[in-house]
Amino acid sequence: MTEQHVEDVHVSSVIFSHTAKDTEEVNAILSRVSKAGGIVMNEGTADDWGYTGLFKDPEGYTWELISWLEVNDTYTIEVNREYPYKPERLFHAWTSPHVLKNLFGLTEMEMDVRVGGRFRFATNQVVELPGTHTESGEYKVIEPYTRIEKSWNYEGPMSPDKTLHSEIILEFKETQPNVTQVVLREIIASLCTVTKRNQARDKWTQALMELDALLSLDN
Repeated sequence: MTEQHVEDVHVSSVIFSHTAKDTEEVNAILSRVSKAGGIVMNEGTADDWGYTGLFKDPEGYTWELISWLEVNDTYTIEVNREYPYKPERLFHAWTSPHVLKNLFGLTEMEMDVRVGGRFRFATNQVVELPGTHTESGEYKVIEPYTRIEKSWNYEGPMSPDKTLHSEIILEFKETQPNVTQVVLREIIASLCTVTKRNQARDKWTQALMELDALLSLDN
């Protein structure tokens, strides 16, 4: 722990600083503060350099919690769903312009489905977040009916000041005859809070559910 002194002509105070090992430790400490009789002054907040929170302990001392974001810090969320189809059908769905356009409500799209090929999707149909949402990237791995890996870059209202970079991995596993499990993983540094990871997980879970509905309509 380190000690930082803050002084001006009106007030002299002391802020204690504690470096946590990760964002989960910061959130865990903050969640215990109120129960111990302290006051949370600033909830956990992510920034480009890391994650921080501020609280006052029962004796009136102010504490700053810091978790530094390492360059290679990444977070992974995973969702999966089983479908009553062969892996071939699910693989084709995730590489079909027609299906993806309907799945994500796209208004613009370009796809070159091969290793080294690029894609670009855009939509302005998100009612909750007006504006153009653009997702683009490059196909890194294409294993027919088995696996797709691609970079995934987001620009738009959800991140107005910067591009979010992630990696998407899709796996197609036949768990029994004519039943396929689709496993989707997103690996990204910006998912540094539980709330953000839950939001990303909810987004992809909804996509897998809507894909199920789209495929059912085609039967």
